[in-house]
Amino acid sequence: MTGTLGRHDSPTLRETATGTGVRAWLGLRYACTNRRFSLPQPAGGRLEVQRLAEVPVFPQSPGRLAAFMGTGRDNPQSENAHFLNVWAPEDADRLPVMVFIHGGAWMTGGGAQEWYDGARLAARGIVVVTVNYRLGALGHLGDQSRIGLPLPAEDLIMALQWVQEQIHRFGGDPGHITLVGQSAGGWYGHLLSVLPGTRGMIHQVAHLSMGTRAPWSQLHQQHVHQLATEAVGPQDPAEAPLSLLLSAGAQALQASRQTQTRPPLSHAPAGYLPVQTPGLPETLLDPDWAASAVHARAVFLRWTAEESAAFFWNSPQHLQATQDQVDADLGTWAVQDLPDRLVQGGRFTGADSGLSPYRQLVDASSWSQFQRFPSEFAQSLQAACVTTVVDPFVHASPLPHLHSAHCFDLPFQFGNAAAWQDAPMLRGVTEEEFERISEDTMGALVAFISQQH
Repeated sequence: MTGTLGRHDSPTLRETATGTGVRAWLGLRYACTNRRFSLPQPAGGRLEVQRLAEVPVFPQSPGRLAAFMGTGRDNPQSENAHFLNVWAPEDADRLPVMVFIHGGAWMTGGGAQEWYDGARLAARGIVVVTVNYRLGALGHLGDQSRIGLPLPAEDLIMALQWVQEQIHRFGGDPGHITLVGQSAGGWYGHLLSVLPGTRGMIHQVAHLSMGTRAPWSQLHQQHVHQLATEAVGPQDPAEAPLSLLLSAGAQALQASRQTQTRPPLSHAPAGYLPVQTPGLPETLLDPDWAASAVHARAVFLRWTAEESAAFFWNSPQHLQATQDQVDADLGTWAVQDLPDRLVQGGRFTGADSGLSPYRQLVDASSWSQFQRFPSEFAQSLQAACVTTVVDPFVHASPLPHLHSAHCFDLPFQFGNAAAWQDAPMLRGVTEEEFERISEDTMGALVAFISQQH
């Protein structure tokens, strides 16, 4: 059931976070589609829900990081899940706005997951918006050769337009919007911050453990789509039952990998990726070009210290790797592609680094796949006189071999330990330690969001 949202409508929830009254509006529709794989169209309405976990997210399977992140409380799933959620302090009036784009390897997650409850951040004096966008097969299959941008990016632009037009009703300032993306969400946040069409809609950006994968080529996307089409045949993928489409998409991904060279130990492979559409800049991940194209007036960059441990921590192949295996992999890298801690005297140090073979793999992969672009981007931004904040996250999980892995900062960023009760990565973190790290992590981002220019 949906209802209209009026200027004086009551919030879904009234709550108190760290002593501050906060209001929440949940399940606000910003778009819809008239057919699977079609462009989003503006829409309105409001779900009649009582809590965040009742707001649908886009269809998905459990993520591969659930072994250490847990799964949280399940949301219902729907193809019709173009919803966003808003939190604001009581009596909010033209406060800075944070629009959060969740991660999930382009395949999982949702802005309506309880992990991303924005109450504690809002209590610090900002308006928080979280948003769903299309994922997996729904976001990456279909004919994307004739659209300007990947479908998930089109969804997010529609959400930004909604925020521009509506956020004043919730006490937010449409002239002070910070787009905050994590992992795959950081990739989209970066894209939106350099597109001419979003100029004036985004005033600052924050990239948290930004995914730095190159997009699929049109040829590869068409190949995967054709494999999925064959798997659902004789039905049209745009009309096939959703469960059949999702299983066909998974089969297509698996089949497409079989034609590729086996990745080296140091590489964490991905599933779906955005496709290179006509409107997607080919130089998106060139630091100098991006620094010249970004129209945000300030950029915040964070990465965790051992990002790729998230993909290797429970892999016997990585944990039991020998130095000879690591030398055979990393020893072939150009020195300039390695992190400084693995280079000495102009060569790969290997065992002389003092790190175990496992940690060498983690450090090289973390640098290559998560840390190098934002590090170089920060230098290019500073050279271009763009206000830049770099805030690495270094706290480590008690879970053996996980260290300061990809996504470990998320519970602290939102300060909501209760939503992560099933997360193995937090076992052994005391309540006092959690609160201390949360205060620092939330405080750094909110200070950036709230700054004046």
